[in-house]
Amino acid sequence: MSTAASLDTVFVRDLDVRAHCGLDAWGRRLAQPVRITARATLDISRAGEHDHLPDSLNYGVLTRALERVSAEKQYDSVLELAEALAAVCTQECGAPKIQLHVDAQRSLLQADSVGAHITRPGTDVEIAIENLRVFGIIGINPWERESRQEIVVSLGLWGVDAATAYRRVARDVAAYTESSEFLTVESLATGIADVVLGLGASKVRVRVEKPSALMFAACPGVEIVRHAAAAPAAEAKQPAAPTAARGVRAAIALGANLGDRAKSIADAIAALDAHDAIRVTDTSFLYETKPMYYNDQPRFLNAACAIETTLAPHELLDVTQSIEVQLGRCKTGVPRNGPRAVDLDILIYGDEKVTDERLVIPHPRIAERAFVLLPLADIWTAEHPVLLRTPHELLGTLTHRGDYDASEIVRVTPICNSMWSWGQKTLVMGILNVTPNSFSDGGKYASLDDALAQATAMIDAGVDVIDIGGLSTAPGAPEIPADEERDRVVPVIKKLRASFPAMPISIDTFHASVAEAALDAGASIVNDISGGSRDRGMLPLVAARGCPIVLMHMRGDASTMTRLTDYDGDVVARVASELGERVRSAIDAGVSRYNIILDPGLGFAKTADDSVRLLRGLQLITGEHGARGGIRPGKSAPLASFPMLIGPSRKRFLGKLIGEQDDADPAGRLSATLAACTAGVATGCVDIVRVHDVREARDAVRTADALFR
Repeated sequence: MSTAASLDTVFVRDLDVRAHCGLDAWGRRLAQPVRITARATLDISRAGEHDHLPDSLNYGVLTRALERVSAEKQYDSVLELAEALAAVCTQECGAPKIQLHVDAQRSLLQADSVGAHITRPGTDVEIAIENLRVFGIIGINPWERESRQEIVVSLGLWGVDAATAYRRVARDVAAYTESSEFLTVESLATGIADVVLGLGASKVRVRVEKPSALMFAACPGVEIVRHAAAAPAAEAKQPAAPTAARGVRAAIALGANLGDRAKSIADAIAALDAHDAIRVTDTSFLYETKPMYYNDQPRFLNAACAIETTLAPHELLDVTQSIEVQLGRCKTGVPRNGPRAVDLDILIYGDEKVTDERLVIPHPRIAERAFVLLPLADIWTAEHPVLLRTPHELLGTLTHRGDYDASEIVRVTPICNSMWSWGQKTLVMGILNVTPNSFSDGGKYASLDDALAQATAMIDAGVDVIDIGGLSTAPGAPEIPADEERDRVVPVIKKLRASFPAMPISIDTFHASVAEAALDAGASIVNDISGGSRDRGMLPLVAARGCPIVLMHMRGDASTMTRLTDYDGDVVARVASELGERVRSAIDAGVSRYNIILDPGLGFAKTADDSVRLLRGLQLITGEHGARGGIRPGKSAPLASFPMLIGPSRKRFLGKLIGEQDDADPAGRLSATLAACTAGVATGCVDIVRVHDVREARDAVRTADALFR
């Protein structure tokens, strides 16, 4: 007879079942392939001696129980499934001790599986991530320092929120590994352990393998186990808790479909920012959307803003509801999800979870609402505190649902009592220079009558916006005082506004005082070639006025820009980076994201070759779908989804491309201008072309839109 009954085991190894156990690799709640290994520890001596099945645990009974429990309900996580399987093994099958490895094999894109390893009775729980594949620089040999090689990382985690935390762990470990350049596998494993412990684990097992390191072995590697108590450095890696002075970061959704919708949303954001305990740190793009749930009502405008606040969640709710009342919202007699002057919903409040009669945080329907996810993804890169996926990831899942229709949501910018819908067509901005020395048409429209006649001709030709400038910015052109520039443009703007009340007018200036006078006279947009950098008052002015601004890329000024063309061999990346700095400055100054338009600055501080490379590479700046990017998710880009203006009209770099003489009339570059505009539209990133020849450009972009949009 056996004297070591406690060592006897009945097991079922690698049982393949189909089970719902949380999200799959693409964030969907679908059934996944799950592999189960169950090891029951019990005394089988009597069955061994008497060959009598009831004296042991029937592995067939055990298998059927595991299959039945796997299929009988939808589990929120692989751990919840493992707990249910353990319960049936001990309670129904009579196993006195059970060890379970339950591995979901389609839960992460880069790993073989995510599993829960548990022993019952007992409380030990290990979440295992097996064979996470990444590429990085590791090794002591020179050839190992030249190219990235495959690195396989396997992890065991204890003491974390096992239901969902594995996604965050896998993402952070992959990012850490791919950005590191260790000489030894031991150092990499130790660093990975510190990363995981810094995310809150009490214990971690790390195995690191290098499949490419040895010619005649599968792989070398190391495996280590580390505890939080032995890793004081891990505490320093924890994100700093918000202080009372700085506050908690939160996201608020805004919607309106009655009255002046854009004004209501802007007023609500201003009211939030005016509160002593709230600071608005970012605003989303603006979206016009079809009503959801209750369809018999006007279309909505939707946005979101990120804030920092020292208010508690319910105090913040009181503020948002008071703003709604202040701006005219009335709920009496209005159906649920019905029309409203303005609506403010708290979407996320730090990592907190609140559930009571008045408030649920995070908002329970974020993941099902594109009109919420789109603006939230503009301003929020952190993970959802419960779903542990970013808004962009949740949006990607939603847009692949069969009932999702991207045409029902359009990114817009309010302009001159109307809406510009980005991605619908290419707009034409007509150039009206009221200067004596502009490089192409200097002096032609310097008088009020000539300027008005030219503006009228542009309007008759189908222009969408007229850009009025009183200062030449051509290379070498002298600058003039702001008051002289103002005196040139303001009379023209006043006359044009009186004659054509609905025509959007842009003021081309980098002087805040000129922009202010132009806005007072009736201009609707500021077009600043310096991106708001030349005059410190420009961005605060635009923020206060709530008007759109074109932020153009350039370096230096008219007298210096031709000497500032060194872009370290990558003009597109450098322009994107420097434009990004201007965007960040504008947002920090309070300019709403939906009021920002980008201009890469063709010909400004750029050689002819630079301008060509820039025109070719626009997708690398704003993404493959340009201003429609967030609605039709594509590859990420530094300034994804911002609308873009290009101004190639009659530029000198076009003259070089067509081989004209140095003294040629710039007006002869019309065909080249139209070709450049068409090339821009073809990238999918250009929304406005700024031109001298409106009628010809209008025909060109209409044709290009028909071909490429």
